[in-house]
Amino acid sequence: MSPSEDGGARGSAFWKKLGSELREDFSRTGDWGAVLLRRARSQPFDRKLLLTGVGVGTAAGLAVYALYTLLQFFALARAALDASGPLTGVFFTVFLPMIGGLLSGWMTRRYCPEADGGVEEVAHAITDRDGHIPARVAWVKTVASAATIGLGGSAGLEAPAVQIGSSVGSAFGRLFGFPGRDLRTFVAAGAVGGLSAAFGVPLAGVFFTMEVILKDFASEAFPSVVVASVTGALVAKALLHGEGSVPPVAYDWTKNSELLLYAGLGLVCAVLGRLYAKALRSAKSAFDAWERLPTWMRPAAGGFLVGAVTLAAPRLGGAGTPTSLALLSGQTFGWTAAILSLGKIVSTSLTLGSGGAGGSLTPSLFVGAAAGSGWGQAAASLHWTQSSPGAFAVAGLCGVFTAAFSAPVTGMLIGVEMTREYNLLTPVMVCCAIAYIGSRRAAR
Repeated sequence: MSPSEDGGARGSAFWKKLGSELREDFSRTGDWGAVLLRRARSQPFDRKLLLTGVGVGTAAGLAVYALYTLLQFFALARAALDASGPLTGVFFTVFLPMIGGLLSGWMTRRYCPEADGGVEEVAHAITDRDGHIPARVAWVKTVASAATIGLGGSAGLEAPAVQIGSSVGSAFGRLFGFPGRDLRTFVAAGAVGGLSAAFGVPLAGVFFTMEVILKDFASEAFPSVVVASVTGALVAKALLHGEGSVPPVAYDWTKNSELLLYAGLGLVCAVLGRLYAKALRSAKSAFDAWERLPTWMRPAAGGFLVGAVTLAAPRLGGAGTPTSLALLSGQTFGWTAAILSLGKIVSTSLTLGSGGAGGSLTPSLFVGAAAGSGWGQAAASLHWTQSSPGAFAVAGLCGVFTAAFSAPVTGMLIGVEMTREYNLLTPVMVCCAIAYIGSRRAAR
């Protein structure tokens, strides 16, 4: 018997034995749920880690698909109202983000205060609450985030995706009766499953989870995180059919001297990353000091201000994903690229600083892509480079992310994995290294 035939025979015998044992257990209890639950609990720890990754990653991918579906509903309604007429269109452009913020603030305050915040809340649940996250966080965060972003608030999907996925993971862990130490693994797996499903970047998702959320590359949760990341990305890709992904690009850097341009861009990214982080903190402090306005109404005030900003620059509303994809694909916006970069910082600070539901990661990618594209256009006009502005947009995206979140490993991977253009890895590494060093020195 050949090795392949022998392996097939052993596999067939395993499944027959498993099926027989499950039927025997069911004949005694009459409850398939109890049978499967007891079987899962009896598995060796290593196998539990892999099963956790598959189960939680699948659930997180489905949850993110639900978020996308609801977000599209709000976005289509907003687009129809914005196009309803010259006067009514202006009215809805300004007031729809306010309505989204009001709905977000009311739902969070009324049903689940734990849904406030973002990635930092997940990290806090892992370190301080043994991975316990209420299950209602998932549906409250889904509706609140979809309303905020879909109706025009400037925020990203990653924080909702991470919180929703981690809430699902925590619920799975409690369902299977795992102790706190194991429950943290479920939360981490759910977080990366949600993030990978939202962005389609399983490798960067793994490193983001280990670098930013767990802050530990040697964690025993690593196998579950990897499996959940791949599973979440596959589920979302199958359901969303690649929606929101960057079209194939072909960039390269033509000569070694261009690395100086990418190093210069790294300094720009360091400044923008620190400015972005500081603007978010300053806006939150300003809205927190507004004591006369109830907490749940502050996102509405922020939404109104964002609506006024997007009236002048419509691209600054929402997550900004279409504009980011256009920039990464090589489309140029001339001198307005710098305005878009700074304007996104303002609109996102107003949305998130006031308490609107959403994340700060996606807008940072917009800021970096716009800044990088503008830098590339300026260099081309001076005949310093023949590379596409899209190549600099990829590096700028990675650099601003690195500077804003102090996550250089994830920063080097995220843009390259999004565009699947690995020829840019060397200049991206240069840009991210300079951005990271510059932002750390500026923070001192």
